[in-house]
Amino acid sequence: MERLLHKCCNVNDDRRMDLICSFLERPGVESDNSSRCTDVLVSTLERTKNVKQLQQQRQQQQRKPLSVAFNADGELIVHSIVPEGIQVATGAYGRCTVATKAFKAGSVVYQGYAALIDTSTKNDRFYLYLYEHAGEKQVEEGSRTRVRDSSSPIQVFRLDGLNSVKDLWEPNKSIRQVYGFDGFMNHSCNANVYCPLVYRSKNEMCYDTIALRDINAGDELTCDYACFDYECDGHVISQCGCKAINCRGEMKGFKGLSLAEKIRIMPMCDSEIVHLFFRENPDMILLESTIPYPNIRLIVAPEEAYIVAARPFAPGDLIFSNQATIISLTNFLQQTFVLKLVEENDSENPTPVKKIYFILLDKDRHFIHRPSYVESVGFDSFMDHSCNPNSQQHYENATTYSVYARRTICPGDKITCDYLKLDNEAEKQQNVAKICFLCSCGEENCRAQIYA
Repeated sequence: MERLLHKCCNVNDDRRMDLICSFLERPGVESDNSSRCTDVLVSTLERTKNVKQLQQQRQQQQRKPLSVAFNADGELIVHSIVPEGIQVATGAYGRCTVATKAFKAGSVVYQGYAALIDTSTKNDRFYLYLYEHAGEKQVEEGSRTRVRDSSSPIQVFRLDGLNSVKDLWEPNKSIRQVYGFDGFMNHSCNANVYCPLVYRSKNEMCYDTIALRDINAGDELTCDYACFDYECDGHVISQCGCKAINCRGEMKGFKGLSLAEKIRIMPMCDSEIVHLFFRENPDMILLESTIPYPNIRLIVAPEEAYIVAARPFAPGDLIFSNQATIISLTNFLQQTFVLKLVEENDSENPTPVKKIYFILLDKDRHFIHRPSYVESVGFDSFMDHSCNPNSQQHYENATTYSVYARRTICPGDKITCDYLKLDNEAEKQQNVAKICFLCSCGEENCRAQIYA
């Protein structure tokens, strides 16, 4: 019986029952003793099973979502836990990641990790061990169900070439960001997730994977490689197969995109990608501005952007104060300007998320022109004109001004100003007209053609 107990301790439930039945059917096991044998076996094995389950739970609790080490041959060994709701599968273009449950737009699909590895003196052979998320999983086998041991790898891959990208935080070092299970996530020019950084330490980085739109169970998860890979060194996609309406045809990293496409995807890019772009392009100037929520919101549509009230205002109420940036005429003529807009967190939202926009500024429409300099007014660049505006500004000095309500403003109403009345009276600086357009404000006093 001791030999039987030893065998039964190292097999699954179905095999264990087969061994017990075979033992009881052997010659020499008398029928009147079979019940006693069964009781002893079941009791002993149940205690053994409980101990093994406890050991497995402790192993699973101790295992990090991503852990790495080099073996004696210099081969990288990566252990990665596949989170709940995600599966590594095989698709039309090889391995991929698939959602096994639905995720709403804006929700965190999973929190991911990448190891920061110096690969300068190591070979590029790569072993990836994938594990189930914490807990046990029921697995169907024909007509029977068993519990899979979640402490053992469910998949093992031997890869030539690291499933990684070059780390740009320290570009002079041979550091790569090495991924686990989500290294199999495919590229799409119209991706359904993006991965903003949560934190970064010396040896690892952590990021949230956020749904850009609703994701259904069975949908493949895709990301835009240009958001975290500046030049796609060693793994350029010469013919993209994403089949998106906006497919670029190829994937050569962020650096290979058009300026308009760079600006479009910047809100989803790793910060070091954005920083490197502006370092390499010194005539491209990044201006930054914070939208003063909960007073106002910025609405960004495909063809326009405009400001609306986020709460009610009575006549005379302060809508917002702002600080303009002074730009010399020489620099203004020589440089191109990109505005980064951040909308402050909604304090009433249980899971507040900052909204970030990058907008390529039009030199005629998005600046206030003075005789000897130019003002950048950040988010206020997108306030619409009206011949009967609901706001008016008051300058305190060359750069500081406040905007007040002229009449009652309801939440959702556009905040408007008169483009012909943007003079800085405190500094005796006039507004120099740069644009001409037909006004569509619809007010009784509409001037029709505006030159401002």
